[in-house]
Amino acid sequence: MNEKLNMEDSLFDLDFLKDDLKEVPKESSPKRNHYKIIVADDDKDVHTVTKLLLKDFQFEGKGLEFIHTYDEETTKNALVTHKHIAIILLDVVMDTKNSGLRIVEFIRNELKNSNTRIILRTGHPGEAPEERVIIDYDINDYKLKTELTKQKLFTSVYSALRSYRDIMLLEKNKTALERIVKVSSKLFSQSSLDDFLSTLLSELEMFYLKYSDPDSHHEHLKPEGFIYEKIGHTYRIITATEKYQQYINEDLSTIQDLEDVYVVMKHLHPDHNNMIFLEDGFIFYNKGQHGVRFYFFVETTEDLYDYSIIQLFLNNYALALDNFHLNQLVMRNQEAIIFTLTETIERHSNETSNHVKRVSNMIKQLSLLYGIDEIEAEDIRIASALHDIGKIGICDSILQKPSKLTTEEFKKIKRHTSIGYDILKHVDYYIFKIASKIAYYHHEKYDGTGYPQGLSGKEIPLHGRLMAVVDVFDALVSKRCYKEPWTYQDALHYLKSQSGKHFDPEIIHIFADHFQEFIDIAEEYKG
Repeated sequence: MNEKLNMEDSLFDLDFLKDDLKEVPKESSPKRNHYKIIVADDDKDVHTVTKLLLKDFQFEGKGLEFIHTYDEETTKNALVTHKHIAIILLDVVMDTKNSGLRIVEFIRNELKNSNTRIILRTGHPGEAPEERVIIDYDINDYKLKTELTKQKLFTSVYSALRSYRDIMLLEKNKTALERIVKVSSKLFSQSSLDDFLSTLLSELEMFYLKYSDPDSHHEHLKPEGFIYEKIGHTYRIITATEKYQQYINEDLSTIQDLEDVYVVMKHLHPDHNNMIFLEDGFIFYNKGQHGVRFYFFVETTEDLYDYSIIQLFLNNYALALDNFHLNQLVMRNQEAIIFTLTETIERHSNETSNHVKRVSNMIKQLSLLYGIDEIEAEDIRIASALHDIGKIGICDSILQKPSKLTTEEFKKIKRHTSIGYDILKHVDYYIFKIASKIAYYHHEKYDGTGYPQGLSGKEIPLHGRLMAVVDVFDALVSKRCYKEPWTYQDALHYLKSQSGKHFDPEIIHIFADHFQEFIDIAEEYKG
């Protein structure tokens, strides 16, 4: 097919190209910062002329990368192989009279590609009447080859690229918003500022400008940064990535490498925007509804990010951080109330000082060694403080008796497990659910001879099996009104002798393998 092209706006004669038309030049390598355009036509002259007419074309500072195909099969392969095709200049008639129309259906229906702009070009309008094609096929422009002058080709391509840019921008925003929604639950589940910093930096990687420019070749670097807080007139770094870890607990004013950050902070007005750009990064801070303000410094190059999306993400992040502060306040108050109550019970039952602090820290360490995650282990630590709350229902004469209890007295003191459970079971809060189980089951024995239910083996909830070990260990090595403290080694020997009888063998094995860690806790909180 050799339609004669009308090139009235071009300033050259195609005759001098006749030697070059034997083979259309191939691109030596992919171009960076270019829009990809497929020229699909069985006429090599069309490829050459199209490329020459558009050789100096620029759209928003970016040129064109041409991909040349000559039949239906190679065109489909190119569409599959090359991602992010901006435009396809598509001939209707190639190896068959309907090749171009089948490719349109392939793009829209099989590849589900609604982004690529399709400019249909034909020299045989009778094979594909414009009105029918526009109505029946999802194309973006229809041109007769005889009317594709240099100016009209420029206008058509420029308009198509503008449309492609807007579509990709919408898609980028949609993707980013979906990501923000998805990550929200992750943000609200963080339990420490270290977790917040780690999550912030890993999620920021998802918002590189590659979303708006899928073919961007920026090197993909994990951002570095740190979190600092204002205390009086100082700014103390409280957590940081590896690059800045050496500065943790230091004041910004004393760190020469961070002088530019400190200068900005000194002149920061409370009403300023909560994102501030520096030469080598940006500062973001939550304005804080609960009186606490934290600042995030993220080291990056400004042109790597779409900051309209980053701002939205970080505003959502600030809300999660504010919620984190509130939760931490509630947790601290809750812990203070629980430990104040249990210390009162200690004195009431004549327990040695700091028994609750020792066993609560021991059970957390044992939980971690058992494989329980940090968040749940911390909940167990706080909940375990209430393990003997039921003793509040036992009379002082039994609790403080310096000699061996009678059978009847022992029956009464055993009731403290059920009393504790009854006190705690009605509180609809996760820590109290754990506490109720620990209070109820921590005197069960692995061989089924314990109380209150005589459960055995794995029938005993894990929290109860963990508590049984640390509670007995602390009782053995502590002075009581009825006994002198045992040595640590004698206590360990006894625990091992009761493996499979009183205690879960797996837990005893873990406890023995890490015995020094429990000695250290006992020494730290020694009464």
